[in-house]
Amino acid sequence: MYYSGQEIIEIAVRIEENGNEFYTAAAKAIKQNNDIKGLLLDLADKELIHIAIFQKLAKKFEAENFEFNSDEVSDYINYLADQHIFGKAGAGAALAKTVSTPLEALEIALKFENDSVTFFTELEKRTQSDAKQLIRQIIEEEKEHAAEIQTFM
Repeated sequence: MYYSGQEIIEIAVRIEENGNEFYTAAAKAIKQNNDIKGLLLDLADKELIHIAIFQKLAKKFEAENFEFNSDEVSDYINYLADQHIFGKAGAGAALAKTVSTPLEALEIALKFENDSVTFFTELEKRTQSDAKQLIRQIIEEEKEHAAEIQTFM
């Protein structure tokens, strides 16, 4: 099965957009100004940067194909995309409405970042061009976000 670079970029952008929506809405839900609210707003801004990177990637590597040689691997990638905490349009804002404490926001944020690392790592393994470097950059940033979130938990 082949995914075009454009299809992969669309999934990645949707994930990052949902992350931005979640972080923004969760920060607004926290009434007092504190470090957790600041962290969430900072992460929301970083998701916008990731979106810009992926959009740049789409222009540069439009012909990129991600090859999945077996049904098992293809099914796994589809599963990761479908099960990602923010894999569906509007998921970020909807999930933010369920948050009642800053700790809950951090737990969801940590799951989001870890899901993103897993998803992008699988894509990076199957990328065959210079796109690997940009995807690796996103993976490292997602790992940094997860570590930063954990310091607040």
